[in-house]
Amino acid sequence: MSDETQLLTALFNVALGQTSDRQAATGVDGGVGDWTGFLSVLARISHADTVQLHLIDSAGVQRWQLGDDLGTVDIQASDKMRTSRVYSQSDLPSGLDQTHPLRSIRWRNGADAWGILTLRRRADDFRAADSQHLSNLLPYLAPTVHGWQALMRTRLHNTLSQQTSAALGAAWILFAQTGQMTATAEGLPDQLEAVAGIKTSADGRLLLDPEAAQQMRAALNAIAAGETAPQAVRLSASGHVQMILSVMNYGGDMVVVGCVRFPKLARDLPLSRVMDVFALNRSEARLAVALCDGLTLAQAAETLGWTIETARSTSKQLFAHMGVSGQPSVVRAMQSSAIWF
Repeated sequence: MSDETQLLTALFNVALGQTSDRQAATGVDGGVGDWTGFLSVLARISHADTVQLHLIDSAGVQRWQLGDDLGTVDIQASDKMRTSRVYSQSDLPSGLDQTHPLRSIRWRNGADAWGILTLRRRADDFRAADSQHLSNLLPYLAPTVHGWQALMRTRLHNTLSQQTSAALGAAWILFAQTGQMTATAEGLPDQLEAVAGIKTSADGRLLLDPEAAQQMRAALNAIAAGETAPQAVRLSASGHVQMILSVMNYGGDMVVVGCVRFPKLARDLPLSRVMDVFALNRSEARLAVALCDGLTLAQAAETLGWTIETARSTSKQLFAHMGVSGQPSVVRAMQSSAIWF
């Protein structure tokens, strides 16, 4: 593979969020959102002791460096650099570090956004071929940055969606029509085992109790027969874990999706959060949590170590502060509130 092909492949890997075979073999990878893999390829091909990348926009500066610390870029002075030109230490605009042999390029990523890519060596100057490598990269850098930024936004949105769903006890599974899981929400298999004792077989099937397994087979058979209505499956009676199976058209393919719901208990939340959201004192918040988790007033009094008279008195204060008229309204207000986040 030619040097230019290696560089372009490394760039495309950044935009696609992929790790190259060389990175996997050498362990050179800075993680999600990192440009280290591309910089390592560039350093190897150019024999640079330091490779630096700066992405500058109105939000600030993002910086990646591979190799020794042989100086950095003056971001304000770099505005004097022209785009689409390869600079050396002898022709950099005044104000920029010229201590070591270097090659540097600047390109625009938008109206008020640009990037700077710099190679440095301790002693020997760079070859003409090294400058040409940088010049050849110029047409591809802005599209790569745009693709990488879009990927980072998508990953952030996916992470937020995952965290929000998990906070509400929701998760997903993609199934083959044979019942094998092809993909799941992050951590779902471990959660199923921890909450409901449901393990996963070596070939990716849920190891359910006989009743749940029968429901699962019936639901999959109904879907295979063309049934479009959602199919309910109680995965675990003891863990109260339920799933709705449905079919989704994704990219022209029919995908079997399982939406899983885990029980969420208010007592697992920080009590201070309940107090803050509803402006309750500690006793009122403790009672609200007990009622939300399904206890009657008498059961709540016993659990909290109160007399029934104390529970009744506190409940009246609780109803008044929450603006509700009874225990069902407390449960409804708690379940629909932001305390779960």
